Amino acid sequence: MKIQTIKKILVCFSIMVPLAMFNSEAQELRKTSKKPYKSQTYFSFGAGVSFLQGVPDNFYQDGHGNVQIGLMKELPFNKRLSFITGLELERLTYNLDFFPVLGESNYFIQAPDGIKYTRVFQNSLNLSAQTRFYFRENNSKQTPNIFIQTGLRGGYNLSTTFTYRDDNQNQTISLSEVASPFNFQAELMLGFKGNYFKKLEILNASTFGLTYQFNPLLQAGNVENIRPINLTWRFLF
Repeated sequence: MKIQTIKKILVCFSIMVPLAMFNSEAQELRKTSKKPYKSQTYFSFGAGVSFLQGVPDNFYQDGHGNVQIGLMKELPFNKRLSFITGLELERLTYNLDFFPVLGESNYFIQAPDGIKYTRVFQNSLNLSAQTRFYFRENNSKQTPNIFIQTGLRGGYNLSTTFTYRDDNQNQTISLSEVASPFNFQAELMLGFKGNYFKKLEILNASTFGLTYQFNPLLQAGNVENIRPINLTWRFLF
């Protein structure tokens, strides 16, 4: 009888302990998988420098820049993972020493003598879909944290213009017929939220990273391999 009783106790113990451990792990999983908040909307402003790949050697290029303004929305999946979507207006400035020859065959030549301050301005509306990975548990909107954010970005070019100065007058040429109508990009950023920095508070609620564009900036014959890479610092309010 004693042996049977001991067996019963061992069987019960062997069943109850794993169940208790499973229940404890399930509760811990529910805690970490619980959404810290429903959503959060940010006003974003960003600026940075841009680089151009694939510029022909006979065209001189100088500094390029980018500026963005828009709205972003965060939708947490759990305390470590969120979905981010955003809508931004962006203005890009490229300083290139070339000149467009538009007609039956569109192409670019070196800027003729007397032509100065040659620039390409592009305005676009961009929609992004990205994933944010938090390094620590994101327990609230104010929790100090650091994160990696990556995903895709698509844009529609509202306008692309070429400006220059000739004979002391500013001139403008539309490049809409040779500019890519859509942009397809990938982004990778490092970001901070909450009161993460005690002394450099301006860095709190910000992201810094790069954007690579897969399609060319222009579709004209001898410049169709030019692709932008943007380094941008965004501030979220």
